[in-house]
Amino acid sequence: MSDIALVTGGTRGIGRCVAEKFLRAGYRVFVTYARNEQAAASFMAEYPDLSAWQVDGRLIDQVQTLRDRILAEGTPSVLVNNAGITGDGIFLNSSLEVFHQVMDSNFGSSLNYCNVFAPLMSAARFGNIINISSVAATKIKLGNTAYGCAKAAIERLTLGLALELARFDVKVNGVAPGFVDTDMFKAFAQGGEREILKSIPGRKIMRPAEVANMVFLLASRQFNTTGTIVKVGNGENIG
Repeated sequence: MSDIALVTGGTRGIGRCVAEKFLRAGYRVFVTYARNEQAAASFMAEYPDLSAWQVDGRLIDQVQTLRDRILAEGTPSVLVNNAGITGDGIFLNSSLEVFHQVMDSNFGSSLNYCNVFAPLMSAARFGNIINISSVAATKIKLGNTAYGCAKAAIERLTLGLALELARFDVKVNGVAPGFVDTDMFKAFAQGGEREILKSIPGRKIMRPAEVANMVFLLASRQFNTTGTIVKVGNGENIG
């Protein structure tokens, strides 16, 4: 029986590249998506070992329903919390509702998936949880307070769970990318890619596949570490 991996927000961008990495390694992969049914259907058509489910990770009952579907095939050995949204804006000019949406979609979703799947991995005495953070967790930028807070909370969750779950042989790590060439980055850049490139020491935007490579390494049985936030990028994370 194949190992099972669950990747949230797994039908495009970083999430899709992560899912493809595990699929090519022989995993049975489940991915979640928010709205884009066409992207999910297209992805499933390419890979027979892929199942895509529309799940709102902010709602614990939907995450629990997904758990029950996955358990019909086995206990996942890998959980990658990738789903999330950005929400740039000056705090004083933004509604509290937007702030909560960003927190719930990023941190709240990761918290719910950990709450539902960590006990299964602990009972199996094996598992890997990889939470996708961001340079925004530690680099302060004007107008990025909500997203930065959400990602900082994810990093704190990662470290706390790593400490608690280590005795059950469950590894919990995080990956904090700099700028990555995704739809979210393009929306953030708003045509200002050239100026962003100038701010990056390496003068390059990362590809989603580069982030996926690090995620896969952290989940590898040959790479035994827990409680680590791996910063990946072209110098954005320095300092």
